[in-house]
Amino acid sequence: MVRRGFIGKRDHDRSRATAAIHGPLHAASQARFLARNPDAQHARARLQHVADLELRDGKVGVKGAPGLEKTIAEIAMHAHFFRLSMPDDPTLTSGMDAAYTYDHPLTTLPSDDRSDLGIFYPIMGHMCHMPVAEVDVGTGQVSFLDYVAVHDCGTLVNPMTLAGHVRGGTAQGIGTALYEQYYYDADGQLLTANYADYLMPTLHELPENVRVGHVETPSPYTEYGIKGGGEGGRMGAPPAICSAIEDALRPLGVKVDALPITPRRLRTLIREAQAAVA
Repeated sequence: MVRRGFIGKRDHDRSRATAAIHGPLHAASQARFLARNPDAQHARARLQHVADLELRDGKVGVKGAPGLEKTIAEIAMHAHFFRLSMPDDPTLTSGMDAAYTYDHPLTTLPSDDRSDLGIFYPIMGHMCHMPVAEVDVGTGQVSFLDYVAVHDCGTLVNPMTLAGHVRGGTAQGIGTALYEQYYYDADGQLLTANYADYLMPTLHELPENVRVGHVETPSPYTEYGIKGGGEGGRMGAPPAICSAIEDALRPLGVKVDALPITPRRLRTLIREAQAAVA
């Protein structure tokens, strides 16, 4: 017998790379001295005022003077290797590099009584996972008939790669929910120390397609409104899948109270529920 279940699960997702990198990149690019600016480098090399320059067609040029322009690469080359050809200004040094330590604008300390643990990870996105699961009560095998994952990661930087993150995280979440577990012997020796023994999902166990949707609500606390988007699948998939399994086995009253719910363990729960009903 096969039973089917559906459930939606909302949660926070957690990722830091894109949001964390864009903060210092933006700040570093805005916090340089005039001599570090490509426009200023070009202006001083040509004895022009910065206000007389503009960016056009990927080049820095003199306003109203077509043909008087240099590419960013040419300006960078000049700034790094031809310092002696520029004006004798002690503030004008070689190079166009920048360093910046980024402090997130929304971070707080925990309260003394620990009732408030503070804001230490303020770049969370949100998501809703909706798996349609099919459970074979004879074997405990869980199959996916459909899977929808909708994420709100703030401002989308690259929807295609973000969808890849969501699908990859979902695959990891399925492994967490259904397969992956450490086993030890009586002496505490790890028995699943390699991929030959450690069970992970393959394409055969994953949904044929994880349908990904995006809701775009920019964060007011990050550069460009970016939120996390890398780990939402891993965090949201396990509870959503377990809820779908419970929904599929509702007539038997099966409750999932621990992960992973492997086929063997699920089959045990089904047998116990069937025995209780009988």
